[in-house]
Amino acid sequence: MGFFRGVKAFFEGLSFVASTPRVWALAIVPALTALILVVTVGVTGWHFALEWAHRAFGDGLLEKLLVVFLVSVIALVSIIVGVSVAQPLSGWALDAIVRAQADALGLEPFTPQPLLSTMIRSAASSLVALAVGLPTIAALAIVGWVVPPAAVATVPLKLVVTALLLAWDLLDYPLAMRGISMGARVIWCLRHLGAVVGFGMAAVVFFAIPGVGLLALPCGVAGATRLAASR
Repeated sequence: MGFFRGVKAFFEGLSFVASTPRVWALAIVPALTALILVVTVGVTGWHFALEWAHRAFGDGLLEKLLVVFLVSVIALVSIIVGVSVAQPLSGWALDAIVRAQADALGLEPFTPQPLLSTMIRSAASSLVALAVGLPTIAALAIVGWVVPPAAVATVPLKLVVTALLLAWDLLDYPLAMRGISMGARVIWCLRHLGAVVGFGMAAVVFFAIPGVGLLALPCGVAGATRLAASR
């Protein structure tokens, strides 16, 4: 499998989700979960910010300034928490999309996974990717800052690393649901590195658009199912 097979797989997943009404309700679960988390954390934080600012400064200008500052911080934190936690909490819906895509392709059925196991697996895979990817991206950023001409190489490399991280995260769903170990998944990705990079690059285009990432997530896992089934 080559680079363009990976690109094609992502768009095939997008087409599957868009043309399959029975998965639409599942497809909105990540975005809906994130919205609920953002609102819950934001409203709760806003309530405590008002109370704390009033106790600290009473009525007046200082209270209002502190409230503005705290609400700004809370809004940012609520978005980060909502987006970060929504994916593992939505693992059951994404797994269902993977099964639907596998059925449409006539693949062997997946073994059902417990909800808690699904959430833990998704979180563990993301943590492994971040533990490897973030230091790599940070190192490339430092090199580009210390040696500006190196940006010609470091910028494309950061894009490739980001694509690999995203592809790894999406491929985790179909590969793990087949009972493939973490080590075997690494070997599979290395064996099909060109396709994995292509798949990740196509996904990056959509995930980089503000507000589209969580909506593109279901398309990504459907595409990952197709890629994992390719020969």
